[in-house]
Amino acid sequence: MKNDDLRADPNDLDHFVPRTPAKRGNSLVLQVAAGVFLGGLALWLVQLAATSLYAKLMLGTFTFGG
Repeated sequence: MKNDDLRADPNDLDHFVPRTPAKRGNSLVLQVAAGVFLGGLALWLVQLAATSLYAKLMLGTFTFGG
């Protein structure tokens, strides 16, 4: 372990071509915007259902079991 040579041989580095970094900035913005929009829509639907159920209970038109 003491004599391990972990350095790369300079000739071996010719095989590895560095990749160009992918442009992900725009898609990340779109993903965040879609997540915020869909989260807000889901929250609004849950609030609408809860308000409707609460109104039915308060008006006494909600029947349990028929």
